[in-house]
Amino acid sequence: MGEPNDVFERFKAGWNRVKRIYNFDDDEYAMERDTCIRMSRLAFLCGFFVGGISSSKTAHDRYERYSVGKQFYNKRDAMRRKYDYAILMFAKNGFRTGFRAFALAGSVIVLTTHMTVFRDRFSPFYFPIFSGLTALIMHRACGVFAFPLGIYGQFQAIGLGLMTGSTLSAVSWLYTLAIDKSFDESYRQFKADYVQDMNEKNAEELKVTKLMKEEGIKLRMFAYRRLQELEKQKMLEDAGKQDT
Repeated sequence: MGEPNDVFERFKAGWNRVKRIYNFDDDEYAMERDTCIRMSRLAFLCGFFVGGISSSKTAHDRYERYSVGKQFYNKRDAMRRKYDYAILMFAKNGFRTGFRAFALAGSVIVLTTHMTVFRDRFSPFYFPIFSGLTALIMHRACGVFAFPLGIYGQFQAIGLGLMTGSTLSAVSWLYTLAIDKSFDESYRQFKADYVQDMNEKNAEELKVTKLMKEEGIKLRMFAYRRLQELEKQKMLEDAGKQDT
């Protein structure tokens, strides 16, 4: 076991690395930062649409029950009220499910990436551990899952978290097996490829923004098309010069 000073220094170094995640001028941990933002946003959007769509039938039946006997000005007014209620319930249930998905998936990704940065080492056990812990906390706090209360329900929540986390661990294991490296080396290889791809996309975004300003293009989709046309034209010109 290390000396207390060594433990404190390692903790301090790990904490300083974690703080660098939130320094947007520091590209060292750009992948961890970008992954947390993207996955949390994707989890919310998926939960929003799934929650809104899955509750649409219940909302429709509920409106039909409560609208019996009520009088409306005309058919148009009745239809408008029906659609307003459907949109309201879609948004309400969508936001509720989206927030839960955001809290669950986002917490697992944030905890996994932050622990990796803190320890400066990746482990496939992070996913099931943090997934099970998050599922237990959320079940106890707000009953996210349709499990009974008490010890039995808590074990079910932990089991679900461990199962989903183990699936992510299996994906990382397959990636490690494919490139024939250790888990930590595979993580660093994936991070290098991710950052390279992200830098290429950011460079393209800067080109699109510059083109929109230079040619007064209002929509980015048109700017993307224009950029592709210019790049193809440049490639043809370069090919023509080589032929001559």
